[in-house]
Amino acid sequence: MTTFRADLEAANDNNTRKRWRIAAIVLAALMIIGVTAYIKVKAYLFDGLPSLPTKATMWELNLQPNSTLLDADGQVLGHRGPYIDRPMKLSEMPKHLPNAFLAIEDERFYDHAGIDRKAILRALFENTKSGAKVQGGSTLTQQLVKNMLLTPERTYKRKFQEMWLAYDMEQVLTKPEILELYLNRIPLGARTFGVEAAAKQYFGKSSRDLNLSESALLAALPKAPSRYEPTKNFDEAWQRAKLVLQSMHTNKMITITELSEAETNPPKIVEDSQLAIAPDLIGHFFDFADKRAKELVGNDHKDLIIQTTINPSFQKAAHESLVKVLDKQGKNRKVSDGAVLLIDNESGAIRTMVGGKDYDPNFFNRAIQAQRQPGSSFKVFVYATALEQGFSPGTQRNDRRVVIGNQNWSPENYTKRYRGPMTIAEALKHSINTVAAQVGAEIGPSNIVKLSKRFGIKSNLKSTYSLSLGTSEVNLLELTGAYTVFANGGLKKRPYFITEIRNTSGEVLYKRKTATPERVYAKAYSDQMVEMMRETIRSGTGRGAALGKREVAGKTGTSQDYIDGWFIGFTSDYTAGVWMGNDDNSSMYKVTGGLLPADVWKSFMLAIHKGATYKPLLVRSDDPDDQKNRRRMDYYAGLIQELTTERNLAAGITVPTIGMPVEDEAVGGRTEGNAGE
Repeated sequence: MTTFRADLEAANDNNTRKRWRIAAIVLAALMIIGVTAYIKVKAYLFDGLPSLPTKATMWELNLQPNSTLLDADGQVLGHRGPYIDRPMKLSEMPKHLPNAFLAIEDERFYDHAGIDRKAILRALFENTKSGAKVQGGSTLTQQLVKNMLLTPERTYKRKFQEMWLAYDMEQVLTKPEILELYLNRIPLGARTFGVEAAAKQYFGKSSRDLNLSESALLAALPKAPSRYEPTKNFDEAWQRAKLVLQSMHTNKMITITELSEAETNPPKIVEDSQLAIAPDLIGHFFDFADKRAKELVGNDHKDLIIQTTINPSFQKAAHESLVKVLDKQGKNRKVSDGAVLLIDNESGAIRTMVGGKDYDPNFFNRAIQAQRQPGSSFKVFVYATALEQGFSPGTQRNDRRVVIGNQNWSPENYTKRYRGPMTIAEALKHSINTVAAQVGAEIGPSNIVKLSKRFGIKSNLKSTYSLSLGTSEVNLLELTGAYTVFANGGLKKRPYFITEIRNTSGEVLYKRKTATPERVYAKAYSDQMVEMMRETIRSGTGRGAALGKREVAGKTGTSQDYIDGWFIGFTSDYTAGVWMGNDDNSSMYKVTGGLLPADVWKSFMLAIHKGATYKPLLVRSDDPDDQKNRRRMDYYAGLIQELTTERNLAAGITVPTIGMPVEDEAVGGRTEGNAGE
């Protein structure tokens, strides 16, 4: 009996140990399976999980590259890419604006740490009860993370990563920082991001000026920006906005009176929300500024806000002047395009850049990309060099047929007539080729090149005798900029067009430093050149550009075979340049610089000087010696005019009066080098 019991107990012990072994094996297997599953699930959930970025980079993550162009006063000129506008601080917004978003999107925003468990449970209950997704549990922080860092796919993996990153963000940023980032980055339809851009897009005002109903309408959009876009589906958007208002009242953010007033006064969507001027007006300049901005700050920044020097009303006036002349005379004169540039004399700021009649698919900016022969508009640099080498405005040369250099170059005047002895001031006024060629040969083409470079011309100038007649190609920007040296009494103020570049987080990426003007030409010589160029307008080839009583100085230019027409001139305030021609280098029909280009210049300058204070071109000094020199210059100028008149009468030459055709306006013949007036 004893043996039987012992055997039974031994059997039970064996069974027990066996069961324990089985249980241990099962438990171990389950642990292995669990650990493996945990590792795999964790690897799956964390696969591709992005790192939380720094505060600065949060403002531009998950955005397409975009650029916003601002004018000289900080107003939007144009925009490319998603519309973001400048970031707004919470302190700049009316209190009801952030409250509207909190009421409808995350009423417990200040009570959770990025994940609202109560909201998740409530959403699960409501969705289960209805059998469909009728309520979401995402917090405002989760929405921000999703828009900035994650894809829009609806998977458990994306939801997990969203919650994980939302919790991390709450550890890095304060609640006000998160709310501010959210309000400036949330998509609000029409490729518009943030409340400031949306306020301007839909209501034509800054977000700081939004009323309660307008704020509620913006807060209604994040749920489905495309569906509720106010410009396309206002009624449905307004119905959701009413839910926002009711939620604000429920959360004691507004009173019943405010609720009632807002519901009975729905917002008005502006009919034309496009604040920027038309692409034809600013497109060429936008390309130029955008490219230059990226050169200044690099290509690592996705969003750029570029503050420029452009005056939009001046830009419109320039474009209108060009289009008006082309539409009226372009077909008959066989000219298809042109460019206009305006520089502020005092600062060097470019106020206007019109690169063509239309902003065509080729995006060709004729103000900076078209390298063209300047013709006689280049002669001012010839005579400016001559003054430095001992010439004076009264220096005489003989207008006659000449042969210059070993190549037997014989420049001709347009009329193929010769006037005999004349001063260089008269030669500039009437754009006499033979005298300019003689003077250029005497002073040396290399010296003309050196002065031109000092004045700011960067294009390659060929040191040949024909340079005096403007045969080396330049562009409108550098030629107009070089003329500002005369307008500024011999000081060079480098033309510029960008003052500051920021990103949408407000970080300043570039800020222009004030440049000290550089003395590149003696003021006494500059004053003499201005007087000579004034005569070009008063009674020379540039008479068509006269602005009434306002003092103007400038020079016309026409290249060989009427391929290019120029007028560059200045008042005391601005220097403007106009080029006209055809992109295929075909000839115009007798279009000279004193005709259509001067017409565009005059129309434009009259428009921008309307109501402007009159200022003389040359500032007279109170110094007695300077007054004495001025009286001496005036005396000799008058004497020269009298002698010239007597000579013309003796030779039987009739001097044309204002309004008569300008005879010495373009080169005659096809001799190489006769490329100017």
